[in-house]
Amino acid sequence: MKGISLDDRTTAFAFRGVLFLLMTSLLIHSQRQERVFELAPFVLAAFHLFTSLCLWKAPDTRLNRPAVQTAAFLWDVGVVACLMYFSEGFDDEMYLMFFLIIFMSALMSKVWQSFLIGSVASLLYAGLWSQGKVGVDLPLTNLLLRFAFFHVVAFFTAVMAARVHERDERIKRVEMRLALETLAKGGWGPGLEEDLDPEVAKSVHSVNAVMDRMGRALENVVVQNDQLREAARAALMHLAYEKERMGRAVSR
Repeated sequence: MKGISLDDRTTAFAFRGVLFLLMTSLLIHSQRQERVFELAPFVLAAFHLFTSLCLWKAPDTRLNRPAVQTAAFLWDVGVVACLMYFSEGFDDEMYLMFFLIIFMSALMSKVWQSFLIGSVASLLYAGLWSQGKVGVDLPLTNLLLRFAFFHVVAFFTAVMAARVHERDERIKRVEMRLALETLAKGGWGPGLEEDLDPEVAKSVHSVNAVMDRMGRALENVVVQNDQLREAARAALMHLAYEKERMGRAVSR
């Protein structure tokens, strides 16, 4: 994502901090008065912020593992789902919006498209709320907090998906460059093919085929040049012979 200089860990920590404030606001403004003063959801939110701080300070070598990144994502989703239950109860439409936003934002190719997803989700939820199908007697403050929640989740998911896509593209470019260098040195073999990404291997095979065709074309050009050279030499020899013969005829 151009224009943002934050690294992946700082971006994730900043999002989790915003999410902590947002979920705390939802808990404070919750209509579930019998649960709003219980410590469990606030302790869970604070523990989530603590784990976010640990991930922010953890070494890069540990965070780059796919298993760690998957576990962190599932931890975020699980904590948010639990805090949603503590603050709003089991609201089917809100859970549906939450997971649908995550799914749609992860598929977007541009980060700015996440704002469209958040806006559409907010409009749909507002329409259901105005018709009394969700959040009956829900205060306007709670509704606005839900809109902010939709946009934050959509934006963060799109940013992280874009970062993952950019990292995969960089890895593929590096693999492609290394494969082409190895191919140029004559070191291409089955062992290297097994270690490459299938798309990179396919691209290298295509480049290899093009290089083979170019090599055969150059060989044909060389052969044709040799043939033209022989034909030109034969023509010159014939012209020289004819010139000499005509000279002898004139001298007689």
